[in-house]
Amino acid sequence: MSRPDRENLERPRQLMMAALDGEISGEDRGVLDGLLAADAALKREFEQLQRVKEVTSTMALTEPPDEIWDDYWTSVYNKFERGIGWFLVSIAAVVLVAFGLWHATGALLAETDMPGFVKIAIFALFLGGLLLLASVAREKLFTRRHDPYKGVKR
Repeated sequence: MSRPDRENLERPRQLMMAALDGEISGEDRGVLDGLLAADAALKREFEQLQRVKEVTSTMALTEPPDEIWDDYWTSVYNKFERGIGWFLVSIAAVVLVAFGLWHATGALLAETDMPGFVKIAIFALFLGGLLLLASVAREKLFTRRHDPYKGVKR
């Protein structure tokens, strides 16, 4: 369909939508009736739209059985409880690891018999391990949010 044909159909379609929504004025209703009488394809389209509106306005959603709601709420509570549990465990682990690293760093710096390159190597080992751990955790979180197969069951 060429561009002028699309522009010619824009106004009739606006009038049809207004008529279906019950928001058409008397003057516009006369214009729409004239357009429908002159174009059989447009009239068929309007009749189809009227049928669609009639069907969708009479549709009713069915309520799921009580068992489904019970399973849903059990699942929601389980996820909520486990989320809080993992959050508390994670916070406690971070605090304990930070406390241990703080004291280990203090003890390592206080050690006078150990050569400096060994201290640097130990710090590099801990820093590298921390970076790797953070990288894996970040990647897992990103993959978990954007996994296209998340809802697929085998």
